[in-house]
Amino acid sequence: METLQTLTRRINTTGKLKSIVKSMKTLSAVNIRQYEKAVTALEIFEQTIFMGLQVCLTDYNQPLSSRPSLSRDRILVAFGSDQGLCGQFNEKLARFIGSRTSQWQTKTHTIVVGARLYARLESMGITPCALFWTPGSVGGINHTVFQILLKMETLQTENSISHVDFCYSRHEPGTAEAPVCQALIPLDHGELARIAKQPWDGPSLAEFSIPAEQLFSSLIRQYFFVALFRAQAHAMASEQSSRLRSLQNAEKNIEEHQAGLQALFRSKRQASITAEMLDLVTGFKTIQRKKQSKSE
Repeated sequence: METLQTLTRRINTTGKLKSIVKSMKTLSAVNIRQYEKAVTALEIFEQTIFMGLQVCLTDYNQPLSSRPSLSRDRILVAFGSDQGLCGQFNEKLARFIGSRTSQWQTKTHTIVVGARLYARLESMGITPCALFWTPGSVGGINHTVFQILLKMETLQTENSISHVDFCYSRHEPGTAEAPVCQALIPLDHGELARIAKQPWDGPSLAEFSIPAEQLFSSLIRQYFFVALFRAQAHAMASEQSSRLRSLQNAEKNIEEHQAGLQALFRSKRQASITAEMLDLVTGFKTIQRKKQSKSE
């Protein structure tokens, strides 16, 4: 049987927990916004890369056709999370990756960002070859992407790689995140041809002084960087969005629990007051009867 003092402590503790959840909700909302801004800022950088490719491809005479890719290995980069309290974020992505890899007939070297996704994939029988921690902020994405690119280069040196894909949860404001998988290698030659044929936005075509092949390779590396940076930013925004929904559900449950405790407290306090009043009335009646007995 809980006392009023015990209920008071539980109500106070629940109130503190609710305050913590509210603070975490605010932090998640702020984080989502900064990752959305990072994705938007990438669009300008990506457009600059496309303009460079447009100029480069006018003088680049190397064939863009893909080499035969049968019996070659594949690299998969997957972006998850290190922290929990984000609903089914990692589970959904892991199931999506599992369904994709089961369709591939070649050996897949999986690079994972996020310890929880790594553990989830391992439990499904998919053993990643590398694990990187999730960046703590937008400023840390650069370092993570560079690490991924270095690992990809090492794998390409040690193995015969024909495809590079990356999977992440795409964030769209106002909607639930959705796992997607995109190809990084081989290049979309149709897209390159489209870029080369785009009308130049300017009075004169830009020029370059280094060999076209060298410039093309440099621009493609930057394109890879942008693609992986965007995927990481989307993944982090999706993680925060999923966490925000979990916190909203938690806040609702806390409020319901708090309301129940307060109702129980009021009921017990009313019962205690009623019992005290009854004791007073009973005592008063007893004293009255004693006085009447003495007077008689």
